[in-house]
Amino acid sequence: MKTMRQLDNLNEIDSILKQMVRNSYEEAREEGELLCMECGDVDLYIAASNHARLQDAINMNFRIDESGEIIEHEEYQQLMDELSEYFLELHKDSELFDFFPAGSYEVKGDERESETDMLGPKGLFSAPFEDSIIKE
Repeated sequence: MKTMRQLDNLNEIDSILKQMVRNSYEEAREEGELLCMECGDVDLYIAASNHARLQDAINMNFRIDESGEIIEHEEYQQLMDELSEYFLELHKDSELFDFFPAGSYEVKGDERESETDMLGPKGLFSAPFEDSIIKE
């Protein structure tokens, strides 16, 4: 993970993000779901808003005012953008998911188009469509 800002707890943040990816995989596998990489399914901003430990770990790297708000808002936003990109890459590179880029796929003899990049739990889907689940 590379960021423009020097992080005091880089390893902690990295560990939390990797655990979030594993949790995402477990949930998607259990539910038999695909994750849309452009629709919020793999959105760090959404995930962080519900993850107090991650929020606290990120906030430790910034000065906070008396009302609990981050003073260096632009730097915070830049870090969140960098972490968001890293979070997407973690999903793609984790070896837990199959990556289905936007494009044409054949499903059950029909040619179909996926307009977004999708992820599916490794080995569960043959294409980025809910009905392309591989029967075991």
